[in-house]
Amino acid sequence: MAGQQRDTSRDGLRNKIEGFVLSGLQPLWKFINETPWLARIANGLIINNAVLKAPTRPLPLSTQAPTTNWSTLTDRSWFARYLPPAPQDKLPPVAEVASLFKLRPDRPPTLSDRSTLLFPSFAQWFTDGFLMTDKDRRRTRTNHQIDLSQVYGLTPSVTAVLRRRSEAPGEKGRLKSIRTATGEWAPLLYDASGARDPAFALVPEPINLSADWPVEQRASMFAFGGERANSTAFTAAVNTLFLREHNRLCGLIERDNPGWDDERVFQTARNITIVLLIKVVVEEYINHISPYWMNLLADPTPAYAAKWNRENWIPVEFNLLYRWHSLVPTHARWGAATVELAGLRIDNRPLLQDGLVTAFAGASETRAWRIGLFNTAPMLELVEAASIQQGRDNQLARYNDYRAIMQYPRVTRFEQINGDPLVVSELRRIYGDVDQIEYFTGLFAEELPPRSAVPPLIGRMVAADAFSHALTNPLLSPKVFNTATFTAAGLAVIAGTTTLAELLARNDTVPAGTRISMETEGYQSVA
Repeated sequence: MAGQQRDTSRDGLRNKIEGFVLSGLQPLWKFINETPWLARIANGLIINNAVLKAPTRPLPLSTQAPTTNWSTLTDRSWFARYLPPAPQDKLPPVAEVASLFKLRPDRPPTLSDRSTLLFPSFAQWFTDGFLMTDKDRRRTRTNHQIDLSQVYGLTPSVTAVLRRRSEAPGEKGRLKSIRTATGEWAPLLYDASGARDPAFALVPEPINLSADWPVEQRASMFAFGGERANSTAFTAAVNTLFLREHNRLCGLIERDNPGWDDERVFQTARNITIVLLIKVVVEEYINHISPYWMNLLADPTPAYAAKWNRENWIPVEFNLLYRWHSLVPTHARWGAATVELAGLRIDNRPLLQDGLVTAFAGASETRAWRIGLFNTAPMLELVEAASIQQGRDNQLARYNDYRAIMQYPRVTRFEQINGDPLVVSELRRIYGDVDQIEYFTGLFAEELPPRSAVPPLIGRMVAADAFSHALTNPLLSPKVFNTATFTAAGLAVIAGTTTLAELLARNDTVPAGTRISMETEGYQSVA
C-alpha cells in the first residue's frame, strides 16, 4: 500500500539493468521462449547468474560454531550459515518488532494481485520436506534433499512401513493406500476411537497434534512420511496427489516391465516422482515467484560443469526466509462455500468427504494475501514472533549485511526499503537506524516489485538456493538421468509434466473449466 515512490538509489546499477532486461522486453522473451535452442541457452545463463548472486557451497560456517572446523564442514545435523554470528544487543523487544507484522485497524488486509492460496499451500508443503528445525533451533533433522520425504519418510524404516510390499500382479511397488468414494488416500493413522494404528508406529506424529485434539479430527489424519503433511487439508491434498502419482506410475512401470519385482518397481516409481516434483518446483512454482518473462526450465545441464554443483546443505537463513505467513488469508473457498482457514487445520475430514479436486480448485479460487508487513492474520501472529526470536537465537547478522552478501548495495535510508509511509515511520520508530534492522524484518519490509510474488531479497535468495538445490539432485546427474533409472516411459512422463494441474488431471476427474493455478485469474504470467 505504497503512498509514495520508493527511493531506488541503492538498488545497484547492475541490478537495475538486469531487472529491465529480464522483467521488460516481453516480445524478445516471447521469441526466446518459443525457440527451444535459444531458450536452453538463456535458461542456463539466467540460472548461473541467479545462483552466483549468493555464496556457493560449501559454506565455511554452520550454526554449530562461530569459526570453521572439520565438524562445521561435515556435521549436517546443524544448519549452514551465510554469515558469522553477530551481536544481538541493542535490539528492540521481540513484541515490538512483531507489531510490524500485525494487521492494523486502520487498514484492511491487502490481497495479492498475483498469487492464489495454492501458491503458499504448495510452498508450505514443499519446504516442510527439508526445512525441519529441531528443539534446539540451531539444529535440523532434515537430510537437506528434495526427496519427497513428505510422502516416503526420512528413513528407510519409515519408508518400509508405508510400502505395500506385494509381488502380486497389479500390486508391485505401491505405497499403502485406501479407497473411498472420493478416491485413493493414504491409510489413516488413527481409528475412529482415536487409537493409533500399531502398523504405523514408526510414522512421525503429525506436528502440533495435541493430546486433547478432537477424536473425530484425529481419526482423519493420514499415515504420511512427513510430520507436517497433515498440517492443513490443502497440504494433505498435495501430499495425496504425489502418493497417487507414485502408485499410478507403478502401474505404468509394471505394465512395461512384467518381470520386475516389487522393489525395482517401487524404486523406479520413486525416482520418477521425485523428479516430477523438481519439474513442478522449477517450471510452475519458481516461474510463479519470478518477475521474469523467461519460462525457466528444469534443465539440469547448467549444473553439470558449474562451480556451484556441490552437496546440498540448508542455510539457517534460508529456513527463516520461508516464513511467508502474510500470504495466508483467514478464509478460503471450499466447494460452494467460504470457510475459515483455521477450520481446515489438522483436519482432513472435508478432504476425505469432498475430494482432491475440491481442495485444489478451492485453493485456486482463493486470493492469497500480499506478502509484507502489517498483513499477517491474527492466527499466525505468534509464529511471526517466534521467527524473530529464532533469528536472534541463531545470532543472525543484520538485514543490510545480507543485502551486501547477496550483491545489493546497503540501504542508507528507510525510504530505500519501501515507499509506504507507515512502513518507513514504524521501521524508523522501532529501529532508529537502518543498520539495526534485523534480517527477518528486512526481508518482509521490502516493497514488492511489479510482477513479483515475493520481495527482492527473498526472491534472490530463493532463486540462488532453489536452483543450486533442485538441479544438483543426484537423480539429475549425467550418469543417472537416463532410461536405466527412469525407463523410457518414465522419462516421457517427466518431459510432459510442468504443473500441478497436469498431475491432478492424471489422478482424478477434473470437471471441464476447473482452474487449477498458483496465478490469480487473468494475471499475465510468463506462459
